[in-house]
Order: sequence, then structure tokens, then C-alpha cells
Amino acid sequence: MASPEGTELQTFPDGTSKHEINWHNGKKDGWEIKWHSNGQMLSKRKWVDGNPKSPGLIWDENGDRVIIKPDLDRDLCIFCGARIGVCPTNAMFLEYNDRDIWIDQNCTDCLLCTRICPVGALSYPEVARRNTTKI
Repeated sequence: MASPEGTELQTFPDGTSKHEINWHNGKKDGWEIKWHSNGQMLSKRKWVDGNPKSPGLIWDENGDRVIIKPDLDRDLCIFCGARIGVCPTNAMFLEYNDRDIWIDQNCTDCLLCTRICPVGALSYPEVARRNTTKI
């Protein structure tokens, strides 16, 4: 049951934080944070008036960021380059010969690339079906 106001906190049996959600007027509003049982942050997501903002950042149990980036539907993509031009951190690379897209660690998860794509070829799934991160 959702709390109408304030912060809802769930803990592991040893008392360490497990899941924290902020509520306002019966809707998620503010930060939603989850932790691994060893105390490392698992994920952090911003909510505004019950709506999620760009996908949250996710970390593994060692505290390293898990990079989950947009998936590209190659059959749908027309390789127009619109998403490259809109990226505020220049984190995207388009390889025309291989008909592929790469996203480096500078990506801030702003989702502009998924919004600007004229044919909807980029999707941002909860778990990537394909790794688009260039190493």
C-alpha cells in the first residue's frame, strides 16, 4: 500500500536499507533508491508526480555502474543521424558500414536519442537485449 506522504523505507533483516520511495499526494515523487544486501546502491530513479523520469542509474554489488543503453532495431533504423546530433554529451557513434550504433560511458541517460528518432528505432528497455556500449 502506497504512503500518501513522506518516505517509505524497507529494510533487510539486519536493518540495512533495501528500498526507499518518496511519496507526495499518493504518487511517487522524488527519488526511489534500491540497495544490494551488502549496502551498495543498486539503482536510483527520479519520479515526478507519479511519472518516472529518464531511466535510473544501476550499479552492481561492487559499486560499479551497470550500463544499460538503448537497443537499436536495425530493420527499422534509416541511419539518418538525428540521434547523433541531439546527444548533449556526444556519447553516440554511428557506424554506417556495419549499420550499427555505439554509446560510450559519457551517456547521461537523458533519452533525447529515443525521443528524436523519427522511426522509433531506439528503445530503452529495463534490461538491454543487445549491448550498445562501446568499450
